[in-house]
This record gives sequence, structure tokens and C-alpha cells, in this order.
Amino acid sequence: MELLKSVIEKVSSYNLFNYFFPGILFCFIVSCTTRFSLIKSQWEYLFVYYFVGMLISRIGSLVVERCLMALKVKNKKTKEKESYLKLAPYEKYLEAMEKDSQIAVLNETNNVYRTMIAVFVVALFVKLYDWLLYDFIRNCWNGGINILIILIGLGIILIFVKSYKKQTDYIRNRVTKCTKSIDPQAPSAN
Repeated sequence: MELLKSVIEKVSSYNLFNYFFPGILFCFIVSCTTRFSLIKSQWEYLFVYYFVGMLISRIGSLVVERCLMALKVKNKKTKEKESYLKLAPYEKYLEAMEKDSQIAVLNETNNVYRTMIAVFVVALFVKLYDWLLYDFIRNCWNGGINILIILIGLGIILIFVKSYKKQTDYIRNRVTKCTKSIDPQAPSAN
């Protein structure tokens, strides 16, 4: 119990709301709406919730965000089609964060919303798989479950490779901005 208390004290609000909470919610939805249960024992809760939440958060970052940016809607004022979701330019975001500390809090809340969209999208896909394909694959396609597990594993690897690249680019851009403000002659990391 002391170990659990120590771990919880060290968890940032970002990890709590973008990993644990979505992981708990997703596991609950899946166990209530499908024949699948992702938790086998009480000690697994903490790790499974965190990992599932982290995976769903990455799906939100890599898939949901990009889909919403690619979605085109008609602007009511100009009648022109434009992206449904528009992000601030990264350099402007960094400058604004230095001037307004609330932007970081707003961004964290924004990421929670994106992750929650991903929770329900992924839960819907799991439900559709359970409802439409699970028995078919299990009964009609010999070895289908093993192939499906391999494909899911490869998909998870791809998600984390893309997440690693996105985070590395984010860090490089911040380092570049910091080093340019210190040494204007520093070469660009891009």
C-alpha cells in the first residue's frame, strides 16, 4: 500500500489525466461492452491502466489529431473550406507559453479532450471487432487469432515509433529555440 501511495504521489497531472484516467475508462468500457477483460489480478491494474492509457493517448496524438486537421469544413463567414482543427505555429506557441503560463494548462486540458476522443474511437473499434469479427476469425480462419495478435503488435510498435519521432522533433525544436536565444550563431537542428 505504501508503494502504491508513493507511485501516485509522483504521477504528474498530465500522466493522471492522459494515461491513467483514459486507461481506466477504456478497460471499464471494454469489459462492460465486450467479452474481453484486460485485467486478470489487482496488481495488474496500475500497469495495464497506465500502458493502455499511454497507447490510447498516442493514438489520439497521431491519429485523431491528424484526422481532425485533415477534415475540411466550410467557414460560415468566408464560405471557403478549411481545416476543422488548426494548431498554432510551434514557435508562436513557445513564445506565448513564456508570456502566459495558463497556455500550458489549457494545452494539457486540450490533450485530455483529444485522448478522450481516442478512448471512445478505440473502444468502438474493439466493440465492432467483438460483435462482427471475433467469432468469424476464431471459427473460420485457422490461426487467425495469432495473425491478428501479430498485426496488433506491429501496429503498437508503429504507434510508438511515430510517437518517439514526434517527441524527438518536439524536443529538438525546443532545444533549437533555446540555443538560438543564447547563441544566435548556433546552427539549426533541423
